[in-house]
Amino acid sequence: MLDEEAERLFRLECLETLNWPPCAPIPSHISKQDPSLEFHNVANNLDSLLQSIDAPANIVPKVDSNGKIAGFEEYERVVVGSANTSMSINRAPFKQKSLHTSALNSIKGSPGNVPFIPGFLEEIEEMMGNKEKSSNGGGELKYLNFSDEAALLNSVPTLGRIKIPEIVPLKKEEKEVVHTEVAKPVDTSDVFDFLNMLNSDEYTVVEKPKTSKKVEDIPIDKPIEIAEQDDNEISNLPEIVTKPYIFGEVISNKPGEKFEYARKLEKSPGEEEEYQRLMPTMARKYPFTLDYFQQSSVLCMERGESLFVAAHTSAGKTVVAEYAIALCQAHKTRAVYTSPIKALSNQKFRDFKQIFGDVGLVTGDIQLHPEAACLIMTTEILRSMLYNGSEVIRDLEWVVFDEVHYINNEERGHVWEEVLIMLPAHVKIVMLSATVPNCVEFADWVGRIKNRKINVISTDKRPVPLEHFLYTGQDGKTQRDLFKIIDRDGQFILKGYNDAKDSKTKSNEKEKAGGSGGRGGSRGGGGMKRGGGNSGGGKNWPGKNDKNIYLNLINFMKCADQLPMVIFVFSRKRCDDNAQMLSSMNLTTEVEKQHVRTFFSQCIQRLKGSDKELPQVLTMRELCLRGFAVHHSGILPILKEVVELLFQKGYVKILFATETFAMGVNMPARCVVFDSITKHDGTERRLLNPGEYTQMAGRAGRRGLDSTGTVVIICKDSSIPLPDVLKNVISGQALRLESKFRVTYSMILNLLRVEQLKIEDMLQRSYVESDSLRESKEKKKALCEMRRALEEVEPIECETCTPNSQLRDYHDAVIAFVQKRANIWPKLNDENVINKLLGSGRFLIVTSAHNQLQNECALLIKELNNKSIQVLSVSKDSEETTQKNLKAVKFSKLPKTDINWLTEENQILGTTKYGTRGVAQCPQTAQSFRLSEIPLSGIVAVTKKSIKNVQSAEILQEYNMLQIPRFRDREISESIRKLMQQITTVSQQLASKELETYSWKELRAMCQNLELSFETDWMESIESELNLPKAFPARHCTRFADHFDLLRNSVRIERKVKSLEYDLSSDALRLSDEYQNRLKVLESLGFVEKKMVSLKGRIGCEIHHQELLITELILDYKFHKRTPAELAALLSTLTCQYNCGKEVTFEPNSVFAEICESVKSVLTRLESEASKHRAHISDVGCEIRFDLMEVVYEWANGTPFYQIMEMTDCQEGLIVKCIQRLDEVCKDVRNAGRIVGDPALVEKMEEVSASIRRDIVFAASLYTTV
Repeated sequence: MLDEEAERLFRLECLETLNWPPCAPIPSHISKQDPSLEFHNVANNLDSLLQSIDAPANIVPKVDSNGKIAGFEEYERVVVGSANTSMSINRAPFKQKSLHTSALNSIKGSPGNVPFIPGFLEEIEEMMGNKEKSSNGGGELKYLNFSDEAALLNSVPTLGRIKIPEIVPLKKEEKEVVHTEVAKPVDTSDVFDFLNMLNSDEYTVVEKPKTSKKVEDIPIDKPIEIAEQDDNEISNLPEIVTKPYIFGEVISNKPGEKFEYARKLEKSPGEEEEYQRLMPTMARKYPFTLDYFQQSSVLCMERGESLFVAAHTSAGKTVVAEYAIALCQAHKTRAVYTSPIKALSNQKFRDFKQIFGDVGLVTGDIQLHPEAACLIMTTEILRSMLYNGSEVIRDLEWVVFDEVHYINNEERGHVWEEVLIMLPAHVKIVMLSATVPNCVEFADWVGRIKNRKINVISTDKRPVPLEHFLYTGQDGKTQRDLFKIIDRDGQFILKGYNDAKDSKTKSNEKEKAGGSGGRGGSRGGGGMKRGGGNSGGGKNWPGKNDKNIYLNLINFMKCADQLPMVIFVFSRKRCDDNAQMLSSMNLTTEVEKQHVRTFFSQCIQRLKGSDKELPQVLTMRELCLRGFAVHHSGILPILKEVVELLFQKGYVKILFATETFAMGVNMPARCVVFDSITKHDGTERRLLNPGEYTQMAGRAGRRGLDSTGTVVIICKDSSIPLPDVLKNVISGQALRLESKFRVTYSMILNLLRVEQLKIEDMLQRSYVESDSLRESKEKKKALCEMRRALEEVEPIECETCTPNSQLRDYHDAVIAFVQKRANIWPKLNDENVINKLLGSGRFLIVTSAHNQLQNECALLIKELNNKSIQVLSVSKDSEETTQKNLKAVKFSKLPKTDINWLTEENQILGTTKYGTRGVAQCPQTAQSFRLSEIPLSGIVAVTKKSIKNVQSAEILQEYNMLQIPRFRDREISESIRKLMQQITTVSQQLASKELETYSWKELRAMCQNLELSFETDWMESIESELNLPKAFPARHCTRFADHFDLLRNSVRIERKVKSLEYDLSSDALRLSDEYQNRLKVLESLGFVEKKMVSLKGRIGCEIHHQELLITELILDYKFHKRTPAELAALLSTLTCQYNCGKEVTFEPNSVFAEICESVKSVLTRLESEASKHRAHISDVGCEIRFDLMEVVYEWANGTPFYQIMEMTDCQEGLIVKCIQRLDEVCKDVRNAGRIVGDPALVEKMEEVSASIRRDIVFAASLYTTV
């Protein structure tokens, strides 16, 4: 009794305390706190109060409809997993334990974490019980009673009464109906879907009308209509203030359509009105009118739908990325923008920082504001975040993939696929790409692996149309020889091409005559001449005429107001040489020079000491002062940024660049020039593909400034390319998006850490498997049907056939015999003696399902090739011949599986019906003949009879003539009638055993190949067994034919079941063998033990480049006895991309020779082990090079940059890139040292990093100082 009273008083005290107004003082009878004690003393000790152990049960207050606590409810505490064990999005947040954790590692997560559950494995999360089931009525729905209006609040507790407008359905235009899906309970695990539901106009907020229906009366399973209200009532409704739900016309996919997960959107009549309704409440407003594809993208994102946007360069795809970020800011969530290259990430950081403010940058060497709502990063960083279970993923709503066509990159394209596969289901995707022909197919793949529809929005429209020209000028007289070949509408102008061709011909003739070049084509009155083209072959070095060509071209384009101009040259050295040879030209005014001088000086001020006087810095300064510049990977990063900014400001008039300039921030020019339309891709010299050309040509034309963009192709060769070549390069179809997915050791190690994930799941959902993934649903359905059909097969109940599976044994023996026979004849034909037997005029017994021949006697006319022969057989009449020819045509169109089955069926039935060497009887009155091509596998037996002087050409000529309908009834020639009669006679002789065929024993005697002799022995053995009367009693069954048909039907279904099971298994994956081989390598090297990642494997997980080699170097103690400078030199062999073109040699016994030998010895051992399993250690782009070891060694020892440049011919930009990548490797090795528990290694790698992170190599980006 006392206990009950104490509990009652305790509850009353708690209720009174909790319900007390927040600002009012608590009475002393409630709070026994000494008033003299200061409150902040308690606050200072909050940390100690939070270190309690969670109880197995939790007590929460029950709140009534007025917001007051009416009691308490006890429920069992749900145990959520940790970041080390659970993939659930609801798992406990990960807390960094190490004091040494950097900001980057905090963002990237921890290798000890498991990734959040990918979108394609949501069923695992449901199985783990982390999602509330709709049947539970979970969430807040169980506390709400919509049927009782009095129980619902119409004012906020502690605030004044506020009128709440009623939610009613939206009234659409006349004859328009808004279809809604059946309402579902809100899943609180997905915050973003909830936000999207609130932002949709499935229900719209308006003022409450005088007469309205209750919410529960509105049907949710039918289209919403407002039939009760007349037009006047509708017109009196106030303006709608929420966001529209649907936009434009969605081209729905019909059932069974091939790409059912991709939804292509096209412009519809009502789209402008829908967009206008959205404009007042857009997350980001624009001062200009959006293009229709931008409007479509915005409305898709407002609905929370993922999308793929394909548009030309400079078309305005960045607007789509900006709006995704703006939505995240409105929703208080996070966005990630990924780019293929670090330079583009820096540029986008500057742009987005100016727009949104709360933007961070995370790359391998820099982390700025990693806590920001919008993070700019490379795709590799996002992959690390996904594998390492970064907490950023939990808050992520949108991921923007820019330059998605980069997935075609051989070296790094697989990263895009890994990221798309690993993204959790709650993350929405925006993919931006240049125009590609298979964007719908790619979107369908993404939709399948994410189990959602992907909207495809593509446009071929350019904001600024392009015109393409050929330039054939050589000197001042031919300076204006510019010919348009493609106009702004994309039409090829043949006259312009012919004019260019004539001009080139005249120039060549004058050069031969000793002249300086001819004038080609008429002048255009000061304008540019119509025409166009490009040098198909093109020289690869500045020739004697190159300077004249460029001087005259630039002067002409300057007069035509075609500057600024980008000249694409596919060689770094030629870019530099071209800029230097034009030192006599000056394109800037004195005012512009002053601006350039000031800006250049301000940018270079951040460099230290001698770095400001580097030759490349001084050279670039002089070039920029004259209006010229160079942009390629060999230029120092800070100088490339200076060039980009000066180009944007209009101070750089002529920019010589490689194709990497085309992939970057929108920096359009007035004109684009191609030095050549061929390039060397590292393997061969080839023409530019249309995608490459379009990407670079797209830089021409400034939106809002130019009516058209000008693209010029310089013709340096003696002839210009053919029209078809030009059309293909300029207007041809861009390259398709193709999978470059490959199995990497890093991926295997990362996925093996996670128990719930299988590597086969990753392989199955790669883009390379998109076809099989698309067909899997139908194949699963077919498999169920085949299994059901197999169960329904009529059993064979026969005392002769069924005991001990006698009929099945006979069937299997016949199968083995005919399959071996089909395989052995092509091999026998390779033997010289037997090959002579198969000469023209030999009588054969042949079988061919294709030609409706079953154990028929035929005459060999001629051998077509090593795989097939042409035979002559007889038919009853010409009608039978015609019907068989028609059936042969239909047969060839059957699926391959059906062809294989019918071929086997024909051979088996021929064997069971006529025997292993039996022959079918020819028609007694044969009136027609056929010529058939059959494979060597269709030979049943070779007779011992042949005839000579068979005129195969005459036979073929007559046969072809008889196939013509008007000659079909023509009399057959006497010579062929004689052959037909001989075939009939031989057939009768074979049937009566008067004529023999060559036995397997006789054929074996003719074989020189020992292995083939063994095969003929086996054929002789199995044939003898099949011919024994008592060997297979099932053959004597009175219903043998019926029972055999039932068995064949069962066998066919069994094979289909096995085939479908194989197709749906991991063994059918294209990369399955590669995965198994690489897994065996990891197991043999000790990275994996019993399919579990070992300590050695955990070290490999920390390394993101050459993980196996670096791990072995660590565990072989190759690092411990080296100085920081020596370690830097050693690791540079893994990050160097410079190739001097010859083998690098070092002084014997020098430190470099020792390092070289250490790396080579470990690599040789690894490659030797990998070769045993038909695998490789180094992937594409990960070759080992020793070219910059000495340079990096000196840099780590503190040598100034200008001095190390004297040691090598390597360009400055490549050295900087090597050292920057080296720093990333140092961080990986440092983290690996912590895993191993080697503080000495950790300290040494920090020393290496500190020794190289200095001066111009790690100068801050100009884009990051916003």
